[in-house]
Amino acid sequence: MLKHLHIQNYALIDSIDLDLSTGLSVITGETGAGKSILLGAISLLMGQRADSKTLFDESKKCIIEGIFSIQAYPHLASIFEQEEVDFEEPCLIRREINPQGKSRSFINDTPVTLDSLRTIGQELMDIHSQQDSSWLAHPDFSLELIDSFAQHPEVTSAYSTAFKEMQRAHAEFLRLEKQAAQGNQGLDFTKFQWEELDKAQLRTEEFEGLAARVAKLENAEQIREKLAGLANLVSLSELSTVQQMRLALQQAQSLAKYGEEYEQWKVRLDSIWIELKDLSSEIEREAEDFSSDPQELTDKQKRLDTLQRLMQKHQKNTIDELIDLRNALDDQIVCFEHIDEAVEAAKQAWSVAQRKCEEKGHELSDRRQAVLGAIQRALTESLQQLGIPNAVLAWEIEPRSCVATGMDKITLLFSANKGLAPKPFKQIASGGELSRLMLSVKHLLAQKRTMPTLILDEIDTGVSGEVAFQMANMLRQMGQAHQIIAITHLPQIAAAGKQHWFVYKNHSGEKTVSSIRCLKEEDRVDEIAKMIGGQHGYQALKENVRELLAANEK
Repeated sequence: MLKHLHIQNYALIDSIDLDLSTGLSVITGETGAGKSILLGAISLLMGQRADSKTLFDESKKCIIEGIFSIQAYPHLASIFEQEEVDFEEPCLIRREINPQGKSRSFINDTPVTLDSLRTIGQELMDIHSQQDSSWLAHPDFSLELIDSFAQHPEVTSAYSTAFKEMQRAHAEFLRLEKQAAQGNQGLDFTKFQWEELDKAQLRTEEFEGLAARVAKLENAEQIREKLAGLANLVSLSELSTVQQMRLALQQAQSLAKYGEEYEQWKVRLDSIWIELKDLSSEIEREAEDFSSDPQELTDKQKRLDTLQRLMQKHQKNTIDELIDLRNALDDQIVCFEHIDEAVEAAKQAWSVAQRKCEEKGHELSDRRQAVLGAIQRALTESLQQLGIPNAVLAWEIEPRSCVATGMDKITLLFSANKGLAPKPFKQIASGGELSRLMLSVKHLLAQKRTMPTLILDEIDTGVSGEVAFQMANMLRQMGQAHQIIAITHLPQIAAAGKQHWFVYKNHSGEKTVSSIRCLKEEDRVDEIAKMIGGQHGYQALKENVRELLAANEK
């Protein structure tokens, strides 16, 4: 449920705040006053792309915030976790657009991508505009309607899992079949690559030690000279470090009896003396023993060149990667040598997966067809209440092989006129009929599942008179269990709202702005009366409006 909406610096809006209630809220206002702007701002919270052209003041950033109560939707916790967002009550969604057109999105103060915003946003809000009636003509519409009504997620999930497993099994069969078709040519090349790597006798971490040894051998003369100089400085000359350290230690021992701090110096110098003698011995041994072997250098350079050539040839960075490649090639050879058996096993696995998918597909088809009659009756009754007394609905069912959505191609057909056969929705021209059909669908699904905030933008197109009253009753009924926000031009629907917001243009400043305010008591009576009789004839209608509002409060 959307509890609070804040819009700042968007289109014609400077800054507005809405505290929204449960039930049915209505939004009215003259054409061009900014109702569509309000809807656009809400769409940004659902991940719609935006740019700097939407800014009211191009020197400032745009901020849109929505505070949602999500305690009624515990099933959303897994989606929040999937998107790495905290599932908190309330949920705060924030969208910022800077003057350069760059956008940032946050959910509960966690930065998120637009994809994550869309994933979570569509679970919290469902926006239906007049143009969205094209959804009725979408090939997947009927199946989505049926599955939502049937409430069998475990069945659809089981089929989806079986279908994906069948796809994986089929892909593996095709891969092995293609591999088998390559024949001995592919096997010979793979063996050649494996033998070359196996002959190299690769060893983990060999490369680093080899490179270090070659560097030593290549610089042997310079290293020998440096070692001799270092040994001389540390221990061999009369003024060596060892000699100087011995003298320093003797002086410290003489001072030690005169103070505790001198005693500590002596202890520390003694430790350094022991370490220095040990180090000097190592340096002397290395200086005496160090030698260079031209043949060793030649052998190790050759080995290093071999490893570098193999890494470059196979585009690998380490010996470990070459070893992994060698092992993988070995596995491929084994597979090649038993390719016929592997192809047959993969074919059998594909066949088993296909049978399981068909089994789950038939189960899903049975569950779907079991609810077709109930959906048809409920929609027909709803359409009749909305002024289409001759509404006829029918199902067109075509069995097919397994696809992602199941084994059925089911299409809902509709006719509004007596004597005319039902047809697919894309052949229906009347906007009013489509609007009423869409509302009937929303009304039906609202009775079956927990819905997000439902925003209806002029779903009353082409509707008037008694039908408008029926539509208002339906929206009010839906509002008893769900939050409904309806943008409307019909007074009947405006009067049915638990909360009434009025959008208007304010010309008092230097720049025209769109504003919104919540109408109460007489202000609401005046607005609904103007919706009926216009600016000049509304006064005489106010009493009728009061009666209409009173009737909706019962």
